[in-house]
Amino acid sequence: MNAIKKIIYFSFLVFLFGSCTDENSNDIEDKAYVRLPKRNILMETDEENAITVSPIFDSEATAAQTFKWSVSDESLARIVENGDGSVTLIGLKPGTVYLRIESADGKLRYYSTVKINQAFQFNSPIFIDFGTIQSSSPFNCMLNSSSRLAGLVDMYGNISKYTLEVSGSFNTLDRSSHTNVLGFPDNVCFDTFFNDGINVASAGFVLSGLKKSAKYTLVCYATIDDGGQTQTRYTATGQNEKTGLLFTSRNPSNVVILDGIVPDDNQTIRLTLSPGPDNIQWALYYGITVLILVPENYDLNSLLR
Repeated sequence: MNAIKKIIYFSFLVFLFGSCTDENSNDIEDKAYVRLPKRNILMETDEENAITVSPIFDSEATAAQTFKWSVSDESLARIVENGDGSVTLIGLKPGTVYLRIESADGKLRYYSTVKINQAFQFNSPIFIDFGTIQSSSPFNCMLNSSSRLAGLVDMYGNISKYTLEVSGSFNTLDRSSHTNVLGFPDNVCFDTFFNDGINVASAGFVLSGLKKSAKYTLVCYATIDDGGQTQTRYTATGQNEKTGLLFTSRNPSNVVILDGIVPDDNQTIRLTLSPGPDNIQWALYYGITVLILVPENYDLNSLLR
């Protein structure tokens, strides 16, 4: 019985790897062949991380033949054949599969090993602190308005593909007199990004690399130790748009919540800041101290004390 099993296993290996051995021989240029660009493919789960693989042929005559695609485990990966002969590969679960292309007559074949890693799952909030003072985890710190934060990290240290960058320009302000009752460390609220609305009508940020099918909640907080009545308008724009107003003068606790924002076709959300209609401060100050990016249906009560 063991001998029979060994014969069957050996036959399977010959079937799977046989064509690859031929392609590695010295007279490869004299033979018809089909290949894939990479022998080892690394990708992530989720449809937005799908990749397109195009075969390589020795000649137009070979390319004109009929070829079929397959994956060794359809529970881990799905393929969609395209009209140009390429295939789109979508990772469903972490694991390893073989992507295979074979001629209709079975004479030509090639395979690549596909390693599928779990994509970042946006299940926990991402905290962003604006200003010149470095804050500790879980805050991502944008220390100046010319910086760009790539790979934003969530509250548990998971690294995303999300990026935040400034659209326009901001000034920075550092005053150690601010307090808050939201649970933020005091030094998080000591600094901020701001503009004088009489000189800069609006400015904001672009969040990119977002998940197309997800809905995002943006929680905006700002405070300034100013006796005048300052108010900031926050507008989040993706496929949809929401706006909120926040009085920021010596603000220890109030936030603006912009929920259910769907990224646009470029997987981005824009957050635009400007003076609110009830801003009567002499310079029309507006700004932001903290931004929290929150997944859909997350309990905000557990996030803000």
